[in-house]
Amino acid sequence: MSTPVAGAAATNPAVVTGDHSGRQDVASTGADRTPFEVMLNLTQSATRGEKSTNDSQMIRVPARLLECHMTLPLGSSGGLYYVRVQRSVQSEVLKTAQGKATINGGDIWLDVELDLSNLSAGGYLLSYRHAAESWHRVPIVVTNLTK
Repeated sequence: MSTPVAGAAATNPAVVTGDHSGRQDVASTGADRTPFEVMLNLTQSATRGEKSTNDSQMIRVPARLLECHMTLPLGSSGGLYYVRVQRSVQSEVLKTAQGKATINGGDIWLDVELDLSNLSAGGYLLSYRHAAESWHRVPIVVTNLTK
């Protein structure tokens, strides 16, 4: 049974919106550097110390150059945020990004570009934090799309 990338149902925490080119979604190649838009709803993400046990809440993203539009949890601050991707809490940081979160209509939006094109398929941690605050971790699954 295949699982959709980034969740297809409105209740899932992430939705792939695509690059609007009409091309088939495949893993990024050197010639394909157009960012793939992904909306990540982190408003329901586990807080510090909590563990997510609901597989339906797992965020799935393609191994591509991503333009991530993240909705942060209620109570998050606007301003500069740091984002990183790693295999586990204690492993080396594989990808980093930073962006400015803005408050719009009561939602806190953070837009960052993450190049996951050279990551192998599997589980990772997407972590984000505001300036010098503590890291918030969200488990993600990177998938290689071949069809």
